[in-house]
Amino acid sequence: MNIVIYGSDGFVGRYIVRNLYNKVNLILPARNIKKIQKVFKDLALINYVQINEDNIQEPIYKFNPDMVINLIGILTETSNQTFEKVHFEITKNLVDANKAVGVKKFVQMSALGADVNSKSRYLKTKAMAEEYVIKSGLNYVIFRPSIIIGREQKLFEDFRFYSKIIPIFMAPYDARVQPVSVLDVADCFEKAVISDVKNSIFELCGNEVIDYVVLFKFALNFIGVKRAIMPVPKRTFKLLLPIFSLMPKPIMTLDQYYMLEKDNVCCGRYKGVRDLLGFVRDWKKDF
Repeated sequence: MNIVIYGSDGFVGRYIVRNLYNKVNLILPARNIKKIQKVFKDLALINYVQINEDNIQEPIYKFNPDMVINLIGILTETSNQTFEKVHFEITKNLVDANKAVGVKKFVQMSALGADVNSKSRYLKTKAMAEEYVIKSGLNYVIFRPSIIIGREQKLFEDFRFYSKIIPIFMAPYDARVQPVSVLDVADCFEKAVISDVKNSIFELCGNEVIDYVVLFKFALNFIGVKRAIMPVPKRTFKLLLPIFSLMPKPIMTLDQYYMLEKDNVCCGRYKGVRDLLGFVRDWKKDF
């Protein structure tokens, strides 16, 4: 079975590749071949394919894979990488190529809270991509994870950076999140590949709903940094956005504030980790 994985060198992608290695034939498109080869230097027999913005679909036409996994996404925008371009347009291009060659299944990484009516363009464009996938006629599986916890989580990197310049952290006590282990997420993607599950949306959450005070304490403890955490209402962050915008690496953007306005927890209308795996890992321990 030939599987093309876009975004394979990212946080979650690295776990998915290692899960699927030696079980399927992996084809990994990348803009920087040397970088991705370094990431998977201990893995042999992987087919790496050079791509750019103009030929991103080429691996699909060239290899006519059985399945395609799309993990491409961004958390913040740049001048030439917008949410619309990365989340929707790239997904559209990949889906169109999948239809052209008759790929058996398309597996899409979305986000918990994806909604075409969301004030957050991140969540809106994730939902737009979902709609395009569903209406394409392809067999699909869509995953909507809450915050994914693993050693390479960007949250830990950000806390290391800000702990050097901030003596105290503020955390919204009135916003909730339902963290999920990266191991569970990778296993769910593997299940989507090796099983006959199709035409379904899955919300991926752990067993525990927490506020951000708990999450921030966990992150600081994990990186071994002692800082006080001040619980504040989430509206505090909106008041501070003008100050954040002056930073070279803003603590929060307006779009991220819009995401914070709604709890990042599973709604219960869709199946989840336990339905696919039969268990749910402890997000605090198993990584």
